[in-house]
Formats: sequence, C-alpha cells, structure tokens
Amino acid sequence: MNDYQKNIEQFKEDLLNLSNQTIIDLTDILMDKNIVYQFKRTSSDIVIYLFEYDYELLGLTFYGLDKDFNQYTEHISIPSKFPDVNWKDITRQSIYKFENDKSFKIYSDDDNSDKSEEQLFNNYLAEKNELFESWFFDCWKKTTKGIELIKDAYFSIHDTDKRIDLSTMTEISEEQIINKHK
Repeated sequence: MNDYQKNIEQFKEDLLNLSNQTIIDLTDILMDKNIVYQFKRTSSDIVIYLFEYDYELLGLTFYGLDKDFNQYTEHISIPSKFPDVNWKDITRQSIYKFENDKSFKIYSDDDNSDKSEEQLFNNYLAEKNELFESWFFDCWKKTTKGIELIKDAYFSIHDTDKRIDLSTMTEISEEQIINKHK
C-alpha cells in the first residue's frame, strides 16, 4: 500500500469517527439550537443554509445566508467536538503535513519532471473530495430523516462554484440559487 492509499484509508476512518458528532451538529443547526445571528438578523432573515468543505483539513463550515447570498450568521465549524483530545493534533496534522509535503515537492520542482507523481497527487485529492462528499451526504440523509426542511440547504467545496442542493442532490449554480430567492 502506497502513502496515498494509507492516507485515504486514514481519512475514511477519520470520517467514520466523526459521523455521530456531525449528525448531532447538523441536527442542532436544522433545529436552530446553535446558530448565532449577526447584525440584528433573525432566523426569518435566513433562507439559505450553506455547508462548505475546506478540503485541506477535515473542515466543514456552516453559514446562514439571506436571499441575496449575504451571510448573517456566525460560522459554525463541524464537527464541534472531536473523538478525543489528541485526535485533532495527530490525525488531521498527519494528513495535512503529508499533503503539504507532497504539494511542495511537486510544485516547487522547477523542471516538473515527475508528472506521474503530480497525477497521483491530483487523483488522491479528487478521491478525498469524493469520499468527503459521499460521507457528508450520508450524514445529511441520516440527519434529515423525519425533519421537515424549512430552508434551502446546499453543500459546496471551498473555492469552487459547484453547489449541491441537499433536497434534490443535484448541482446548482450560485446564480440559480439567488434567482430562486428573488
């Protein structure tokens, strides 16, 4: 098993360990238990829930947005708790360090002679994103079973235009979301 596959296996295990807390956090958001509104806004001002994956670590962030895509809630990091005290420093850092080291080696190489290593790294990142999406969608389905969704909810990967409508599991653009709420 190569280093990429070892990290993918570790990533899968980490996601499984975070599932229960993620479901709890998602439920709390949907039930409006832990959302902090800004600028004298209230729940009625928020029409869009956005969950964004920051692919560098296991970060998932919640934002509440109004009909014009303006954010009026504080960020909520999901999961809000980790399985144990040392987990954050050990697992997340080991994957992050691995990715930084690989990225630095590949992209600082002046002659870019090792295209196969770059392809392996890109395949690894794509697989990691797919795993995270699939895991999040599973958590979402478990969370929303029996809950009536009042607001539109979307999932995205940081720095991409791709949004997934969590009620239909179909891709939608930011422009389409804004037009939907006009």
